[in-house]
Amino acid sequence: MPIIALARGTFSGAKEVAQAVAETLSYRLVSREDIIEKTAQYGMTRERLDRARQRKLSLLQRKQLDWIHYRAYARAALTKEIRQGSLVYLGSNGRVLLRDFPNVLNVMVVADMEYRIDNLIRRTEHVINRRKARRLIEEIDERKDRWQRHFYGEDWQRYSEFDLIIHPGQVSIPDACENILATLEQPNYQTTHKSLETIDLLTVAAELRARIAMKADVVDDNVQVDVRDGMVVVTGSVRSPEDMEGIRELLD
Repeated sequence: MPIIALARGTFSGAKEVAQAVAETLSYRLVSREDIIEKTAQYGMTRERLDRARQRKLSLLQRKQLDWIHYRAYARAALTKEIRQGSLVYLGSNGRVLLRDFPNVLNVMVVADMEYRIDNLIRRTEHVINRRKARRLIEEIDERKDRWQRHFYGEDWQRYSEFDLIIHPGQVSIPDACENILATLEQPNYQTTHKSLETIDLLTVAAELRARIAMKADVVDDNVQVDVRDGMVVVTGSVRSPEDMEGIRELLD
């Protein structure tokens, strides 16, 4: 059950690469936007997510919880997609959401500014000039970088964290696709009985964490659900015996 996670720079050609890989391998293509929509099943509305993004988490506990809950819901929603079979995930948060998952090929797709400008102009059918295109890309980059550092606590463009770097401006989309397919043949991306068991356990853990987040009367900002030695383990602390009881109800 290989998983290909593509992190993307704005208008870098990642969408085209993802589509080519998914079509070649007959994998499902799932985007970050798809996962955001699926978090609604846990009660995370788009408006609630936007509010969490627009406030500094250190200032308001409610906004901190909203973002913690979004991450729990997004991970649970994405793991459900994985249970359905091999997929290509297009989103810069893939490496974070799929941390600890086996068989994940993390790919960074980057391109120089001129390529990205050309791509944007082409997508907008030449209704935007190069100066405006550059300004728009720089604004999106700045906002994206700020969100990733603030909400995920890391630099999403730390290239050393990725298994493969693709430059669509330097190689064709078919060649980029071939590079990914060749890397996917390496042993550490092959599905085994053990990796399938791990995926099953991580899926259970992700769903349990999402269910805990759904309990509106429980303050769960310091609760973690992990997989250790073949078991799902809940650790952390809560604010009251009532919060503890609310979590215990989900474990029965």
